[in-house]
Amino acid sequence: MKKKTTNTRKILKEIKLTGIPTSPGIAMGPIYIFRPFQLNISELEGEVEDVEREIVLFDNAIEKVYRQLENAQRNSETYYKDQFSEIFESQKAFLRDPVLINEIKQEIRTAKCSAAFAISKILSEKSEYFINLESTYFRERAYDIIDLKQKLVNALLGIDVDYQLSTPAIVVAEMLSPSDTVNFNRNFILGFLTDKGGRTSHAAIMARGLRIPAVVNRYNLSQVLHEDDFLILDGFSGAIIINPTEETKREYEAKQKDFQAFEQRLYKEIDAETVTVDGAKIELLANIEFVHEVNDARINKAEGIGLFRTESFFIEKNAIPDEEQQFHFYKQVVEQMNGHEVTIRVLDLGGDKLLPQQSEEGELNPFLGWRAIRFLLDRPAIFRTQLRAILRASAFGNVKILIPMISSVEEVKKTLQLVEEAKASLRTEKQAFKEDIEIGVMIETPAAAMMAKILAEYVDFFSIGTNDLTQYVLAIDRTNEKVSKYFNTFNPAVLYFVENTIRIGKKKNLKVTLCGEFASIPEAIPLLLGMGLRSFSMNPFSLPGAKKIIRSLKIPECEQLYQKIKTMHTATEIEKACYQFVKNHISDLQYLK
Repeated sequence: MKKKTTNTRKILKEIKLTGIPTSPGIAMGPIYIFRPFQLNISELEGEVEDVEREIVLFDNAIEKVYRQLENAQRNSETYYKDQFSEIFESQKAFLRDPVLINEIKQEIRTAKCSAAFAISKILSEKSEYFINLESTYFRERAYDIIDLKQKLVNALLGIDVDYQLSTPAIVVAEMLSPSDTVNFNRNFILGFLTDKGGRTSHAAIMARGLRIPAVVNRYNLSQVLHEDDFLILDGFSGAIIINPTEETKREYEAKQKDFQAFEQRLYKEIDAETVTVDGAKIELLANIEFVHEVNDARINKAEGIGLFRTESFFIEKNAIPDEEQQFHFYKQVVEQMNGHEVTIRVLDLGGDKLLPQQSEEGELNPFLGWRAIRFLLDRPAIFRTQLRAILRASAFGNVKILIPMISSVEEVKKTLQLVEEAKASLRTEKQAFKEDIEIGVMIETPAAAMMAKILAEYVDFFSIGTNDLTQYVLAIDRTNEKVSKYFNTFNPAVLYFVENTIRIGKKKNLKVTLCGEFASIPEAIPLLLGMGLRSFSMNPFSLPGAKKIIRSLKIPECEQLYQKIKTMHTATEIEKACYQFVKNHISDLQYLK
Protein backbone atom coordinates (compact mmCIF):
# COMPACT_ATOMS: atom_id res chain seq x y z
CA MET A 1 0.00 0.00 0.00
CA LYS A 2 1.44 3.35 -0.99
CA LYS A 3 1.44 5.99 1.68
CA LYS A 4 -1.11 8.75 1.18
CA THR A 5 -0.86 12.33 2.21
CA THR A 6 -3.48 13.80 4.46
CA ASN A 7 -6.00 16.34 3.27
CA THR A 8 -5.34 18.59 6.23
CA ARG A 9 -3.80 22.01 5.75
CA LYS A 10 -0.11 22.27 6.69
CA ILE A 11 0.56 23.74 10.11
CA LEU A 12 2.60 26.91 9.51
CA LYS A 13 3.52 28.04 13.02
CA GLU A 14 5.26 26.29 15.90
CA ILE A 15 2.94 24.20 18.07
CA LYS A 16 4.03 22.59 21.34
CA LEU A 17 2.19 19.57 22.75
CA THR A 18 2.93 17.08 25.51
CA GLY A 19 2.63 13.33 25.04
CA ILE A 20 3.78 10.22 26.90
CA PRO A 21 7.51 9.47 26.59
CA THR A 22 8.08 5.77 25.89
CA SER A 23 11.70 5.62 24.73
CA PRO A 24 14.39 8.14 25.72
CA GLY A 25 16.27 10.44 23.36
CA ILE A 26 15.74 13.49 21.15
CA ALA A 27 14.47 13.08 17.56
CA MET A 28 14.39 15.89 15.01
CA GLY A 29 13.44 15.76 11.36
CA PRO A 30 10.78 15.44 8.65
CA ILE A 31 7.97 12.95 9.08
CA TYR A 32 6.78 9.82 7.31
CA ILE A 33 3.09 9.08 7.79
CA PHE A 34 2.51 5.33 7.99
CA ARG A 35 -1.02 4.02 7.36
CA PRO A 36 -1.05 0.25 6.91
CA PHE A 37 -4.84 -0.06 7.22
CA GLN A 38 -7.33 2.34 5.64
CA LEU A 39 -10.39 0.19 5.12
CA ASN A 40 -13.89 0.81 6.47
CA ILE A 41 -14.86 -2.69 7.54
CA SER A 42 -18.60 -1.91 7.38
CA GLU A 43 -18.23 -1.98 3.59
CA LEU A 44 -17.69 -5.75 3.88
CA GLU A 45 -20.90 -6.37 5.84
CA GLY A 46 -23.59 -8.59 4.35
CA GLU A 47 -24.25 -12.26 3.57
CA VAL A 48 -22.00 -14.24 1.24
CA GLU A 49 -23.08 -16.99 -1.12
CA ASP A 50 -20.20 -19.41 -0.58
CA VAL A 51 -19.47 -19.80 3.14
CA GLU A 52 -16.98 -22.65 2.69
CA ARG A 53 -14.96 -20.53 0.27
CA GLU A 54 -14.67 -17.89 3.00
CA ILE A 55 -13.41 -20.56 5.38
CA VAL A 56 -10.67 -21.49 2.88
CA LEU A 57 -9.78 -17.82 2.37
CA PHE A 58 -9.55 -17.40 6.14
CA ASP A 59 -7.21 -20.40 6.47
CA ASN A 60 -5.03 -18.99 3.68
CA ALA A 61 -4.92 -15.58 5.36
CA ILE A 62 -3.83 -17.18 8.65
CA GLU A 63 -0.95 -18.92 6.88
CA LYS A 64 0.05 -15.78 4.96
CA VAL A 65 0.20 -13.63 8.12
CA TYR A 66 2.03 -16.40 9.96
CA ARG A 67 4.69 -16.37 7.21
CA GLN A 68 4.88 -12.57 7.42
CA LEU A 69 5.55 -12.79 11.15
CA GLU A 70 8.17 -15.50 10.59
CA ASN A 71 9.90 -13.30 8.01
CA ALA A 72 9.80 -10.32 10.38
CA GLN A 73 11.18 -12.54 13.14
CA ARG A 74 14.01 -13.75 10.89
CA ASN A 75 14.85 -10.15 9.94
CA SER A 76 14.84 -9.23 13.61
CA GLU A 77 17.13 -12.13 14.50
CA THR A 78 19.49 -11.28 11.62
CA TYR A 79 19.98 -7.70 12.73
CA TYR A 80 19.21 -7.82 16.45
CA LYS A 81 19.93 -11.48 17.31
CA ASP A 82 17.22 -12.97 19.58
CA GLN A 83 16.47 -9.67 21.33
CA PHE A 84 12.82 -9.53 20.21
CA SER A 85 12.16 -13.15 19.23
CA GLU A 86 9.72 -13.80 22.10
CA ILE A 87 7.50 -10.90 20.97
CA PHE A 88 7.00 -12.52 17.58
CA GLU A 89 6.48 -15.93 19.18
CA SER A 90 3.56 -14.56 21.22
CA GLN A 91 1.91 -13.15 18.08
CA LYS A 92 2.46 -16.40 16.15
CA ALA A 93 0.97 -18.37 19.02
CA PHE A 94 -2.16 -16.22 18.79
CA LEU A 95 -2.59 -17.29 15.15
CA ARG A 96 -2.33 -20.94 16.17
CA ASP A 97 -4.96 -20.68 18.94
CA PRO A 98 -7.59 -23.34 18.00
CA VAL A 99 -10.27 -21.69 20.17
CA LEU A 100 -9.88 -18.37 18.37
CA ILE A 101 -9.76 -19.96 14.91
CA ASN A 102 -12.89 -22.01 15.58
CA GLU A 103 -14.67 -18.95 16.96
CA ILE A 104 -14.04 -17.00 13.75
CA LYS A 105 -15.05 -19.93 11.55
CA GLN A 106 -18.22 -20.35 13.59
CA GLU A 107 -19.02 -16.66 13.04
CA ILE A 108 -18.55 -17.07 9.27
CA ARG A 109 -20.90 -20.06 9.18
CA THR A 110 -23.52 -18.70 11.56
CA ALA A 111 -23.72 -15.16 10.19
CA LYS A 112 -22.94 -16.22 6.60
CA CYS A 113 -20.54 -13.32 6.46
CA SER A 114 -17.20 -12.77 4.75
CA ALA A 115 -14.00 -13.92 6.46
CA ALA A 116 -12.82 -10.30 6.62
CA PHE A 117 -15.97 -9.20 8.43
CA ALA A 118 -15.84 -12.16 10.88
CA ILE A 119 -12.19 -11.47 11.69
CA SER A 120 -12.91 -7.81 12.30
CA LYS A 121 -15.93 -8.54 14.52
CA ILE A 122 -14.33 -11.22 16.71
CA LEU A 123 -10.92 -9.55 17.11
CA SER A 124 -12.51 -6.16 17.74
CA GLU A 125 -14.48 -7.73 20.61
CA LYS A 126 -11.32 -9.28 22.03
CA SER A 127 -9.30 -6.07 21.76
CA GLU A 128 -12.19 -4.21 23.43
CA TYR A 129 -11.98 -6.62 26.37
CA PHE A 130 -8.31 -5.79 26.93
CA ILE A 131 -8.81 -2.05 26.41
CA ASN A 132 -11.40 -2.03 29.20
CA LEU A 133 -9.03 -3.61 31.74
CA GLU A 134 -7.56 -1.21 34.30
CA SER A 135 -4.02 -2.49 33.84
CA THR A 136 -1.96 -0.33 31.49
CA TYR A 137 0.04 -3.37 30.46
CA PHE A 138 -2.98 -5.39 29.40
CA ARG A 139 -4.67 -2.44 27.70
CA GLU A 140 -1.61 -2.25 25.51
CA ARG A 141 -1.95 -5.92 24.57
CA ALA A 142 -5.12 -4.83 22.76
CA TYR A 143 -2.91 -3.17 20.15
CA ASP A 144 -1.32 -6.54 19.32
CA ILE A 145 -4.80 -7.93 18.62
CA ILE A 146 -5.75 -4.91 16.51
CA ASP A 147 -2.51 -5.34 14.56
CA LEU A 148 -3.26 -9.00 13.82
CA LYS A 149 -6.80 -8.08 12.77
CA GLN A 150 -5.45 -5.55 10.29
CA LYS A 151 -2.82 -7.94 8.96
CA LEU A 152 -5.40 -10.70 8.41
CA VAL A 153 -7.86 -8.38 6.63
CA ASN A 154 -5.05 -6.97 4.46
CA ALA A 155 -4.01 -10.53 3.61
CA LEU A 156 -7.58 -11.44 2.62
CA LEU A 157 -7.93 -8.37 0.40
CA GLY A 158 -4.47 -8.63 -1.14
CA ILE A 159 -3.27 -5.32 0.30
CA ASP A 160 0.51 -4.97 0.65
CA VAL A 161 2.01 -2.57 3.18
CA ASP A 162 4.77 -0.19 2.09
CA TYR A 163 7.68 0.09 4.54
CA GLN A 164 9.90 2.12 2.22
CA LEU A 165 11.84 4.91 3.88
CA SER A 166 14.21 6.54 1.40
CA THR A 167 15.48 9.33 3.68
CA PRO A 168 15.79 9.77 7.46
CA ALA A 169 12.41 10.60 9.03
CA ILE A 170 10.27 10.36 12.15
CA VAL A 171 7.65 7.66 11.60
CA VAL A 172 4.16 8.89 12.52
CA ALA A 173 1.39 6.29 12.83
CA GLU A 174 -1.83 5.50 14.65
CA MET A 175 -0.01 2.51 16.14
CA LEU A 176 2.99 0.33 15.33
CA SER A 177 3.31 -3.42 15.60
CA PRO A 178 6.55 -5.32 16.30
CA SER A 179 6.80 -6.36 12.64
CA ASP A 180 6.21 -2.77 11.53
CA THR A 181 9.06 -1.68 13.78
CA VAL A 182 11.62 -4.13 12.35
CA ASN A 183 10.48 -3.91 8.71
CA PHE A 184 11.51 -0.26 8.44
CA ASN A 185 15.13 0.44 7.53
CA ARG A 186 16.70 1.14 10.93
CA ASN A 187 19.24 3.54 9.37
CA PHE A 188 16.44 5.92 8.33
CA ILE A 189 14.31 5.90 11.51
CA LEU A 190 14.84 9.04 13.58
CA GLY A 191 11.97 8.41 15.99
CA PHE A 192 8.43 7.10 16.47
CA LEU A 193 5.30 9.15 17.17
CA THR A 194 2.12 7.11 17.64
CA ASP A 195 -1.46 7.94 18.60
CA LYS A 196 -1.82 4.80 20.72
CA GLY A 197 0.39 2.73 22.96
CA GLY A 198 2.42 3.16 26.13
CA ARG A 199 5.68 2.23 27.85
CA THR A 200 4.81 -1.49 27.96
CA SER A 201 3.55 -1.83 24.38
CA HIS A 202 5.68 -4.14 22.25
CA ALA A 203 6.57 -1.28 19.90
CA ALA A 204 7.84 0.79 22.86
CA ILE A 205 9.85 -2.15 24.22
CA MET A 206 11.48 -2.57 20.82
CA ALA A 207 12.09 1.18 20.41
CA ARG A 208 13.99 1.21 23.71
CA GLY A 209 15.92 -1.88 22.68
CA LEU A 210 16.86 -0.22 19.38
CA ARG A 211 17.56 3.10 21.14
CA ILE A 212 15.00 5.00 19.04
CA PRO A 213 13.25 7.98 20.72
CA ALA A 214 9.48 7.45 20.93
CA VAL A 215 6.45 9.37 22.17
CA VAL A 216 2.71 8.54 22.29
CA ASN A 217 0.63 11.62 21.51
CA ARG A 218 -3.08 10.94 22.26
CA TYR A 219 -4.04 13.75 19.83
CA ASN A 220 -4.51 11.57 16.70
CA LEU A 221 -1.62 13.44 15.09
CA SER A 222 -1.31 10.74 12.43
CA GLN A 223 -4.55 12.17 11.00
CA VAL A 224 -3.51 15.82 11.47
CA LEU A 225 0.11 16.15 10.44
CA HIS A 226 1.17 16.88 6.87
CA GLU A 227 4.06 15.03 5.28
CA ASP A 228 6.19 18.14 4.87
CA ASP A 229 5.83 19.12 8.53
CA PHE A 230 9.00 19.13 10.64
CA LEU A 231 8.93 17.49 14.07
CA ILE A 232 10.88 17.41 17.33
CA LEU A 233 10.25 14.59 19.83
CA ASP A 234 11.60 14.64 23.37
CA GLY A 235 11.65 11.06 24.69
CA PHE A 236 12.42 12.33 28.21
CA SER A 237 9.64 14.85 28.79
CA GLY A 238 7.18 13.75 26.08
CA ALA A 239 7.39 17.15 24.35
CA ILE A 240 6.10 17.18 20.74
CA ILE A 241 7.01 20.29 18.74
CA ILE A 242 5.46 20.71 15.29
CA ASN A 243 7.28 23.01 12.85
CA PRO A 244 9.63 24.48 15.44
CA THR A 245 11.23 27.89 15.03
CA GLU A 246 14.95 28.09 14.27
CA GLU A 247 15.55 29.09 17.88
CA THR A 248 13.71 25.97 19.15
CA LYS A 249 15.66 23.79 16.73
CA ARG A 250 18.96 25.15 18.05
CA GLU A 251 17.79 24.55 21.62
CA TYR A 252 16.99 20.88 20.93
CA GLU A 253 20.11 20.35 18.81
CA ALA A 254 22.10 21.35 21.90
CA LYS A 255 19.99 18.98 24.07
CA GLN A 256 20.54 16.19 21.57
CA LYS A 257 24.33 16.65 21.65
CA ASP A 258 24.34 16.85 25.44
CA PHE A 259 22.34 13.65 25.74
CA GLN A 260 24.53 11.78 23.25
CA ALA A 261 27.64 12.81 25.17
CA PHE A 262 25.98 11.83 28.47
CA GLU A 263 24.94 8.45 27.07
CA GLN A 264 28.49 7.74 25.90
CA ARG A 265 29.79 8.51 29.39
CA LEU A 266 27.05 6.41 30.97
CA TYR A 267 27.75 3.28 28.92
CA LYS A 268 31.49 3.75 29.18
CA GLU A 269 31.10 2.99 32.89
CA ILE A 270 28.57 0.16 32.44
CA ASP A 271 31.12 -2.60 33.21
CA ALA A 272 32.40 -0.90 36.36
CA GLU A 273 31.47 -2.45 39.69
CA THR A 274 28.45 -0.92 41.43
CA VAL A 275 30.05 0.51 44.55
CA THR A 276 29.58 3.79 46.37
CA VAL A 277 32.43 6.30 46.65
CA ASP A 278 33.25 4.89 50.09
CA GLY A 279 33.30 1.28 48.85
CA ALA A 280 29.87 -0.16 49.72
CA LYS A 281 28.89 -2.90 47.24
CA ILE A 282 25.34 -2.50 45.90
CA GLU A 283 23.48 -5.20 43.94
CA LEU A 284 21.56 -4.15 40.82
CA LEU A 285 19.04 -6.67 39.46
CA ALA A 286 16.45 -6.48 36.67
CA ASN A 287 12.66 -6.84 36.59
CA ILE A 288 11.45 -8.77 33.54
CA GLU A 289 8.25 -10.25 32.14
CA PHE A 290 9.34 -11.98 28.92
CA VAL A 291 12.24 -14.10 27.71
CA HIS A 292 13.41 -11.44 25.25
CA GLU A 293 13.96 -9.02 28.16
CA VAL A 294 16.83 -11.18 29.42
CA ASN A 295 18.87 -9.63 26.61
CA ASP A 296 18.01 -6.15 27.91
CA ALA A 297 19.10 -7.22 31.40
CA ARG A 298 22.41 -8.58 30.13
CA ILE A 299 23.17 -5.57 27.90
CA ASN A 300 22.59 -3.27 30.87
CA LYS A 301 24.75 -5.49 33.10
CA ALA A 302 22.13 -6.69 35.58
CA GLU A 303 23.64 -8.99 38.19
CA GLY A 304 20.56 -11.20 38.06
CA ILE A 305 16.78 -11.15 37.76
CA GLY A 306 15.25 -9.80 40.96
CA LEU A 307 11.66 -10.13 39.73
CA PHE A 308 10.48 -12.43 36.94
CA ARG A 309 6.73 -11.84 36.59
CA THR A 310 4.86 -14.88 35.28
CA GLU A 311 1.23 -13.75 34.83
CA SER A 312 1.69 -12.30 31.33
CA PHE A 313 2.61 -15.75 30.04
CA PHE A 314 -0.72 -17.05 31.36
CA ILE A 315 -2.80 -14.18 30.01
CA GLU A 316 -1.21 -14.15 26.56
CA LYS A 317 -1.93 -17.88 26.33
CA ASN A 318 -5.55 -17.00 27.20
CA ALA A 319 -5.57 -20.11 29.44
CA ILE A 320 -3.60 -21.92 32.14
CA PRO A 321 -0.43 -23.24 30.44
CA ASP A 322 0.48 -26.81 31.35
CA GLU A 323 3.58 -27.83 33.28
CA GLU A 324 5.74 -28.47 30.20
CA GLN A 325 4.93 -25.08 28.67
CA GLN A 326 5.73 -23.31 31.94
CA PHE A 327 8.89 -25.34 32.50
CA HIS A 328 10.33 -24.42 29.09
CA PHE A 329 9.35 -20.77 29.59
CA TYR A 330 11.17 -20.52 32.94
CA LYS A 331 14.09 -22.69 31.80
CA GLN A 332 14.88 -20.34 28.91
CA VAL A 333 15.35 -17.41 31.26
CA VAL A 334 17.30 -19.43 33.83
CA GLU A 335 19.72 -20.82 31.25
CA GLN A 336 20.27 -17.44 29.59
CA MET A 337 21.21 -15.90 32.95
CA ASN A 338 24.18 -18.29 33.19
CA GLY A 339 24.04 -19.04 36.91
CA HIS A 340 23.00 -15.56 38.04
CA GLU A 341 20.01 -15.23 40.35
CA VAL A 342 16.53 -15.59 38.81
CA THR A 343 13.73 -14.84 41.29
CA ILE A 344 10.47 -16.17 39.83
CA ARG A 345 7.31 -14.68 41.27
CA VAL A 346 4.41 -17.11 41.25
CA LEU A 347 1.18 -16.14 39.53
CA ASP A 348 -0.07 -12.71 40.62
CA LEU A 349 -3.49 -12.75 38.96
CA GLY A 350 -6.32 -10.56 40.17
CA GLY A 351 -6.63 -6.83 40.75
CA ASP A 352 -5.79 -5.39 37.34
CA LYS A 353 -4.59 -8.71 35.88
CA LEU A 354 -7.26 -11.22 34.91
CA LEU A 355 -7.73 -14.27 32.76
CA PRO A 356 -10.91 -14.00 30.63
CA GLN A 357 -12.62 -16.78 32.59
CA GLN A 358 -11.60 -15.09 35.84
CA SER A 359 -13.22 -11.80 34.80
CA GLU A 360 -16.61 -13.49 34.83
CA GLU A 361 -16.36 -13.79 38.63
CA GLY A 362 -16.92 -10.01 38.95
CA GLU A 363 -15.60 -8.30 42.08
CA LEU A 364 -16.58 -4.90 43.43
CA ASN A 365 -13.01 -4.20 44.56
CA PRO A 366 -10.59 -6.62 42.85
CA PHE A 367 -7.48 -5.06 44.44
CA LEU A 368 -8.82 -6.15 47.83
CA GLY A 369 -10.24 -9.37 46.52
CA TRP A 370 -9.41 -12.76 45.07
CA ARG A 371 -5.88 -12.28 43.82
CA ALA A 372 -2.30 -13.56 43.92
CA ILE A 373 -1.66 -16.02 46.78
CA ARG A 374 -5.37 -16.08 47.70
CA PHE A 375 -6.25 -17.20 44.19
CA LEU A 376 -3.46 -19.79 44.14
CA LEU A 377 -4.29 -21.33 47.51
CA ASP A 378 -7.93 -21.64 46.40
CA ARG A 379 -6.74 -23.30 43.18
CA PRO A 380 -4.05 -25.69 44.48
CA ALA A 381 -3.91 -27.66 41.21
CA ILE A 382 -2.85 -24.51 39.34
CA PHE A 383 -0.38 -23.66 42.11
CA ARG A 384 1.17 -27.15 42.21
CA THR A 385 1.66 -27.15 38.45
CA GLN A 386 3.51 -23.84 38.57
CA LEU A 387 5.62 -24.87 41.56
CA ARG A 388 6.63 -28.13 39.84
CA ALA A 389 7.59 -26.22 36.67
CA ILE A 390 9.67 -23.69 38.63
CA LEU A 391 11.36 -26.41 40.67
CA ARG A 392 12.27 -28.33 37.51
CA ALA A 393 13.72 -25.14 36.00
CA SER A 394 15.79 -24.65 39.18
CA ALA A 395 17.97 -27.60 38.11
CA PHE A 396 19.40 -25.34 35.38
CA GLY A 397 20.52 -22.34 37.45
CA ASN A 398 20.16 -20.18 40.53
CA VAL A 399 16.38 -19.99 40.97
CA LYS A 400 14.40 -18.50 43.85
CA ILE A 401 10.62 -18.56 44.41
CA LEU A 402 8.77 -15.38 45.37
CA ILE A 403 5.26 -15.37 46.86
CA PRO A 404 3.13 -12.24 46.25
CA MET A 405 0.44 -10.50 48.29
CA ILE A 406 1.17 -12.20 51.62
CA SER A 407 -0.89 -10.89 54.54
CA SER A 408 -0.72 -13.77 57.04
CA VAL A 409 1.58 -16.49 58.34
CA GLU A 410 -1.07 -19.09 57.43
CA GLU A 411 -0.59 -18.24 53.74
CA VAL A 412 3.16 -18.75 54.07
CA LYS A 413 2.75 -22.09 55.87
CA LYS A 414 0.29 -23.41 53.27
CA THR A 415 2.63 -22.32 50.48
CA LEU A 416 5.64 -24.01 52.06
CA GLN A 417 3.57 -27.19 52.44
CA LEU A 418 2.65 -27.11 48.73
CA VAL A 419 6.30 -26.58 47.83
CA GLU A 420 7.25 -29.67 49.86
CA GLU A 421 4.49 -31.68 48.18
CA ALA A 422 5.76 -30.59 44.76
CA LYS A 423 9.30 -31.57 45.74
CA ALA A 424 8.11 -34.97 46.95
CA SER A 425 6.27 -35.68 43.70
CA LEU A 426 9.35 -34.72 41.66
CA ARG A 427 11.57 -36.96 43.79
CA THR A 428 9.18 -39.86 43.16
CA GLU A 429 9.43 -39.20 39.41
CA LYS A 430 13.23 -38.82 39.70
CA GLN A 431 13.01 -35.29 38.28
CA ALA A 432 15.96 -33.03 39.08
CA PHE A 433 15.48 -29.80 41.03
CA LYS A 434 17.31 -27.59 43.53
CA GLU A 435 16.59 -29.10 46.96
CA ASP A 436 17.57 -26.01 48.96
CA ILE A 437 15.72 -23.53 46.73
CA GLU A 438 15.11 -20.24 48.55
CA ILE A 439 11.54 -19.08 49.20
CA GLY A 440 10.76 -15.40 49.75
CA VAL A 441 7.72 -13.19 50.19
CA MET A 442 6.67 -9.87 48.73
CA ILE A 443 6.29 -7.18 51.36
CA GLU A 444 3.50 -5.25 49.68
CA THR A 445 0.67 -5.19 52.22
CA PRO A 446 0.66 -3.28 55.52
CA ALA A 447 0.07 -6.63 57.27
CA ALA A 448 3.24 -8.15 55.80
CA ALA A 449 5.26 -5.03 56.59
CA MET A 450 4.03 -5.02 60.20
CA MET A 451 4.70 -8.76 60.57
CA ALA A 452 8.12 -8.69 58.88
CA LYS A 453 9.82 -9.85 62.08
CA ILE A 454 7.52 -12.89 62.29
CA LEU A 455 7.63 -13.67 58.57
CA ALA A 456 11.42 -13.66 58.72
CA GLU A 457 11.22 -16.87 60.77
CA TYR A 458 9.60 -18.73 57.85
CA VAL A 459 11.27 -17.45 54.66
CA ASP A 460 14.72 -16.86 53.16
CA PHE A 461 14.38 -13.34 51.74
CA PHE A 462 12.11 -10.32 51.37
CA SER A 463 11.20 -8.36 48.23
CA ILE A 464 9.54 -5.01 48.81
CA GLY A 465 6.87 -4.19 46.23
CA THR A 466 6.45 -0.44 46.62
CA ASN A 467 3.73 -0.11 43.97
CA ASP A 468 1.16 -2.14 45.91
CA LEU A 469 2.55 -1.22 49.33
CA THR A 470 1.94 2.46 48.57
CA GLN A 471 -1.53 1.67 47.27
CA TYR A 472 -2.56 -0.23 50.38
CA VAL A 473 -0.88 2.01 52.98
CA LEU A 474 -2.44 5.15 51.50
CA ALA A 475 -5.76 3.45 50.55
CA ILE A 476 -5.37 4.76 46.98
CA ASP A 477 -6.26 2.82 43.83
CA ARG A 478 -3.25 3.66 41.68
CA THR A 479 -5.22 2.99 38.48
CA ASN A 480 -7.96 5.48 39.41
CA GLU A 481 -7.18 8.76 37.63
CA LYS A 482 -9.29 10.75 40.13
CA VAL A 483 -7.00 9.88 43.04
CA SER A 484 -3.74 8.91 41.34
CA LYS A 485 -2.27 12.37 42.07
CA TYR A 486 -2.21 11.38 45.76
CA PHE A 487 -0.21 8.22 45.05
CA ASN A 488 3.31 8.98 46.30
CA THR A 489 5.78 6.51 47.77
CA PHE A 490 7.66 9.40 49.40
CA ASN A 491 4.77 9.60 51.87
CA PRO A 492 6.23 9.22 55.42
CA ALA A 493 3.85 6.35 56.24
CA VAL A 494 5.08 4.30 53.26
CA LEU A 495 8.71 5.09 53.99
CA TYR A 496 8.23 3.91 57.60
CA PHE A 497 7.17 0.44 56.39
CA VAL A 498 10.00 0.29 53.82
CA GLU A 499 12.65 1.17 56.39
CA ASN A 500 11.16 -1.22 58.96
CA THR A 501 11.38 -4.11 56.49
CA ILE A 502 14.98 -3.30 55.55
CA ARG A 503 16.01 -3.03 59.23
CA ILE A 504 14.36 -6.33 60.21
CA GLY A 505 15.85 -8.11 57.20
CA LYS A 506 19.31 -6.93 58.19
CA LYS A 507 18.77 -7.94 61.83
CA LYS A 508 17.53 -11.42 60.82
CA ASN A 509 20.30 -11.80 58.20
CA LEU A 510 17.76 -11.96 55.33
CA LYS A 511 18.45 -10.39 51.98
CA VAL A 512 16.02 -7.53 51.22
CA THR A 513 15.49 -6.35 47.62
CA LEU A 514 13.26 -3.47 46.59
CA CYS A 515 11.68 -4.33 43.24
CA GLY A 516 8.97 -1.69 42.84
CA GLU A 517 9.27 1.28 40.48
CA PHE A 518 10.55 3.33 43.42
CA ALA A 519 13.90 1.51 43.10
CA SER A 520 14.66 3.30 39.81
CA ILE A 521 13.60 6.84 40.79
CA PRO A 522 16.88 8.83 40.97
CA GLU A 523 15.92 10.83 44.07
CA ALA A 524 14.78 7.66 45.87
CA ILE A 525 18.12 5.84 45.49
CA PRO A 526 20.13 7.80 48.13
CA LEU A 527 17.16 7.68 50.48
CA LEU A 528 16.98 3.88 50.21
CA LEU A 529 20.75 3.56 50.65
CA GLY A 530 20.42 5.69 53.76
CA MET A 531 17.79 3.25 55.08
CA GLY A 532 20.24 0.37 54.62
CA LEU A 533 19.01 -1.13 51.33
CA ARG A 534 21.79 -2.87 49.37
CA SER A 535 19.82 -4.68 46.65
CA PHE A 536 17.74 -2.93 43.97
CA SER A 537 15.71 -4.50 41.15
CA MET A 538 14.31 -2.40 38.31
CA ASN A 539 13.51 -2.07 34.61
CA PRO A 540 16.69 -3.11 32.73
CA PHE A 541 16.96 0.26 30.98
CA SER A 542 17.11 2.07 34.34
CA LEU A 543 20.19 0.14 35.47
CA PRO A 544 22.95 2.29 33.90
CA GLY A 545 21.49 5.47 35.40
CA ALA A 546 21.09 3.86 38.82
CA LYS A 547 24.69 2.66 38.65
CA LYS A 548 25.90 6.18 37.84
CA ILE A 549 24.00 7.64 40.81
CA ILE A 550 25.20 4.97 43.26
CA ARG A 551 28.83 5.39 42.16
CA SER A 552 28.53 9.13 42.96
CA LEU A 553 27.31 8.72 46.55
CA LYS A 554 28.72 8.03 50.01
CA ILE A 555 26.76 5.93 52.49
CA PRO A 556 27.25 8.30 55.50
CA GLU A 557 25.82 11.18 53.43
CA CYS A 558 22.83 9.03 52.45
CA GLU A 559 22.28 8.11 56.10
CA GLN A 560 22.34 11.80 57.00
CA LEU A 561 19.76 12.45 54.27
CA TYR A 562 17.47 9.80 55.74
CA GLN A 563 17.82 11.24 59.24
CA LYS A 564 16.94 14.65 57.81
CA ILE A 565 13.80 13.49 56.01
CA LYS A 566 12.61 11.66 59.15
CA THR A 567 11.89 15.11 60.57
CA MET A 568 9.69 16.04 57.58
CA HIS A 569 5.94 15.52 57.53
CA THR A 570 4.90 15.66 53.84
CA ALA A 571 5.74 13.68 50.72
CA THR A 572 6.31 16.91 48.80
CA GLU A 573 9.05 18.23 51.07
CA ILE A 574 10.70 14.79 51.33
CA GLU A 575 10.76 14.35 47.55
CA LYS A 576 12.10 17.89 47.08
CA ALA A 577 14.91 17.33 49.60
CA CYS A 578 15.89 14.03 47.97
CA TYR A 579 15.84 15.58 44.49
CA GLN A 580 18.10 18.42 45.60
CA PHE A 581 20.48 15.90 47.21
CA VAL A 582 20.85 13.94 43.96
CA LYS A 583 21.11 17.12 41.89
CA ASN A 584 24.07 18.18 44.02
CA HIS A 585 25.84 14.94 43.07
CA ILE A 586 24.69 14.40 39.44
CA SER A 587 24.93 17.25 36.92
CA ASP A 588 23.00 15.40 34.18
CA LEU A 589 20.03 14.45 36.33
CA GLN A 590 17.46 15.45 33.65
CA TYR A 591 18.59 12.51 31.48
CA LEU A 592 18.02 10.02 34.29
CA LYS A 593 14.34 10.89 34.86
